[in-house]
Amino acid sequence: MPTSPGAIARVAVLFGFSLLAGCASNTTPPMAAAVPYNPPPVALTTAPANEVVWYHVNFATGSSTIDAEGREVVDRAAGLMSTSPMLLATVVGRTDPVGTDAENMRLSRNRALAVRRALLATGKVTAKRIETRWTGMRRQGDLVPPDMADASSRAADIGLH
Repeated sequence: MPTSPGAIARVAVLFGFSLLAGCASNTTPPMAAAVPYNPPPVALTTAPANEVVWYHVNFATGSSTIDAEGREVVDRAAGLMSTSPMLLATVVGRTDPVGTDAENMRLSRNRALAVRRALLATGKVTAKRIETRWTGMRRQGDLVPPDMADASSRAADIGLH
């Protein structure tokens, strides 16, 4: 067993390098936090048509950026809310089935949050009047079949009620 100071230092250096090598070989990237499914209340999605006014903000594939047409839709919804102070908005972000469930859940949340921020930016709506939900590629818990991968699924819906 080494007892000289030089031998102990060499053992300590070898141990340190071994420890560093073990840490360096761990190349697994950290996992992003999962975004849970957050659907709108069933009462909203099953309400009679005369009780909810729906607006649709469409998005490009994989994007949560609102284009000029989407900003016009948001402004129309905010305008109606400003003339009817009792109206509340439920914003529901959605995606098509392209991508994984986890990716789509994050993207649909980001779309809903983008529309919420746009509603607030109009200055016509307060935060307490906006509820934000997201469904990914699901509709009330069911996954959307792959043949429904169309532009109308890449949206955030604004339900005024």
